[in-house]
Amino acid sequence: MAPHHSWFTSPARSHANAGQGTELPLHLIQLILDHLDNVADLARCTRTSRLFYYMTLPRLYEHVTLRSYADIRYVNGRPEGYGGGTPFAMGLNTLVSRSYTDYMHTFRVVGDWREHDTDDYSRGRVPDNSMMLQVAMRAALDRMKELRHFAWELNTKPMQTIYQSLMTKAHLSTLTLRCQTKRIPRPTTMIPPLPALTTLVVYDIDPLCYPDDISVLLLAAKQLENLKLHWSPRMRDSGEESVNLLNYFGRVVSAKYSMRLKRIALYNLYARNLGHEFENTIDSGTLSEVTMMNSMGSSDPMTIFLDETWRLHGPRKIPQNLKMTRSDFYAKEQVDMFARFSGLERVYFVAKKRSSKTSSAAATPASPSTSAATPTTPYTNGPPTTEQECRTLASDYLAVFQSNHRTLKHLLLSDHWTLSDEALFKLCQSCPDLEQLGFSCGVPPLDSLRQIIALVPKLWAMRILARPGSDMASQLNSMDTDMHVFALATELWKPEYRNLKYVGLGDKVVFRLGGVVMPKKTAEVPQGQENSMNARRMGPMRRLVRVGWEEVRHVEIWGLDSTEFEAGFP
Repeated sequence: MAPHHSWFTSPARSHANAGQGTELPLHLIQLILDHLDNVADLARCTRTSRLFYYMTLPRLYEHVTLRSYADIRYVNGRPEGYGGGTPFAMGLNTLVSRSYTDYMHTFRVVGDWREHDTDDYSRGRVPDNSMMLQVAMRAALDRMKELRHFAWELNTKPMQTIYQSLMTKAHLSTLTLRCQTKRIPRPTTMIPPLPALTTLVVYDIDPLCYPDDISVLLLAAKQLENLKLHWSPRMRDSGEESVNLLNYFGRVVSAKYSMRLKRIALYNLYARNLGHEFENTIDSGTLSEVTMMNSMGSSDPMTIFLDETWRLHGPRKIPQNLKMTRSDFYAKEQVDMFARFSGLERVYFVAKKRSSKTSSAAATPASPSTSAATPTTPYTNGPPTTEQECRTLASDYLAVFQSNHRTLKHLLLSDHWTLSDEALFKLCQSCPDLEQLGFSCGVPPLDSLRQIIALVPKLWAMRILARPGSDMASQLNSMDTDMHVFALATELWKPEYRNLKYVGLGDKVVFRLGGVVMPKKTAEVPQGQENSMNARRMGPMRRLVRVGWEEVRHVEIWGLDSTEFEAGFP
């Protein structure tokens, strides 16, 4: 029951007697709240009654995000926060002055903080408004006794006072840091040990922008399982060798400690391989997921000298328990590695188009936010130099999948590899557990496609890739949506496709499949016209609904087919 002194502080009514109404049993209220995850829905529940208010409040403040904007935003012609402070400042004030922090498990601060008097940095001191942000944030963090996940994603870096507060959080398991992207002199901090940390994400790293030192943190986090590091694309684009991996892993190497990581993701890495001594920093026996974007596998002449060191010092220890790999390149060395172990379940070759190089300016350009695309060069994900090499590599990959990795469940192939009906048939025959499949092909006969799909009864998401400029892309673009719907609806009703839920054609057309609509009794089809257009219109059809990209983001062959950086792990 709520304390008596707080009855009149609740914004919701309290039923005084049965004539006004009765409260639901507690277990029913809890059941309702268990099915709510939208913040707006939870906020509305707090207005229902005092009992709902006090039961919903912990859920409402379990995950808190404060967002700062560089520009003033207007609502109905008035600035946000009219008559008070900005929503960011008022939210921070609420956390400092009220007791809601007792319920918080996740706290994120994101966006752009408007710094004033940045010239003070060049004079050796921190501007007042930036220092006050750190002090206020420290006051809020000190009140969060149950904090488990913290993300600092502002464009200004945290200082020592923030890390001192994080050191006191015994349950802190996830830390996300966004580095600054301007070459303004700032205090650099050696991030202290956080022993309970299991997930670390650091992005927009630029060695010339005074990033904090994570080497002690990596050495002390004995429970660390997930590591994601994202460097600014500037270094790869300009061929600047300013990243030294010893700055991050030097203490781990010196201590001869092997991090027992399960998942690692590297974006825009442009650094020299330190040799086999560096290979021991990660325990290959525990590694289960690897993501490499715009790193190591480039054939760009600008980066080939450093990238070549990774090929020459290839891994001697193979991650025998690897289950997922995601990359935007393919190479013979990767095929050789796949041939030395078995058991892969998910493979994604990302082939999204990306912007061209950015110029190397004196000031470091702003890196993309968590939803911005990772720029790279056109060589990184491009095909090999000759069509014959491309065909050979595709054959090598398919052969190793069929021999060593029959356990595959998700497979997204490169759109440069156009598979024949026979190759697709052998692949599906060797990998019967496939649930999601993306591939490029010619226009297959429907009979062949039906036989291929019958080999993978668990398949529920199929994506036919079409590289821009290819014959398949031209054929798809020449047909309007209604023609796609008719062609698919009159084919996918057959029993072989009963488990399919999503079908994609190229990059833009995705359909969600529904039930089968049986025809009404009509005149019989004339003999000899069973396969005519009129006969197909009179026959059974599958319901199809065209959906947008957002609706299939949860399907990995669409959602993970992107070079965009996201701070969280999928």
